[in-house]
Amino acid sequence: MKKAENHECTNCGEVVIPERRSYRYLESGLENVILQGVEIADCPNCANSDVIIPRMAKIHRSIAQALVNSPARLTGDQLRFLRKHLGLNGEQLGAYLHTDRTKISKWERDEDPIGPSTDRLVRLLAAALDSELRPGVSAVAEHLPRISDESGKELELHVNVATLHTAFLPVLRAA
Repeated sequence: MKKAENHECTNCGEVVIPERRSYRYLESGLENVILQGVEIADCPNCANSDVIIPRMAKIHRSIAQALVNSPARLTGDQLRFLRKHLGLNGEQLGAYLHTDRTKISKWERDEDPIGPSTDRLVRLLAAALDSELRPGVSAVAEHLPRISDESGKELELHVNVATLHTAFLPVLRAA
């Protein structure tokens, strides 16, 4: 991994040397995604923190790949991430799933549980519609019988920004 370069604080202009560390990537719309090895520039002058995330499109594709291969049932936020990753609105995804956008919205807000069949169809659809994930559709299909009915809310997705390797780890709760 290359050495961090000086960074100018976006708030006050102070020159700061970023540190590489883990970052909870809430901007993805997913509560449990941790980016590992991200540069974070903490400004001692104004207390602003700038997060420098490289290769955003590749990171998002890695997240999508991990979600279609998740060991647990998809959450509403994960469904929303996959829908947005594919560039679909609720009505368009509803057409693929033979339902309406209201139902999609309820799934995404966890107001209605995503059924096991829908979960699996969404995974295959995401893999098939993303040209870079498409070669892995058969691997996704082979993974489907091993998906737990437990919610993915108890797992964190760790993404190494340098290698794009992903891993689901149990959420560590404070004692």
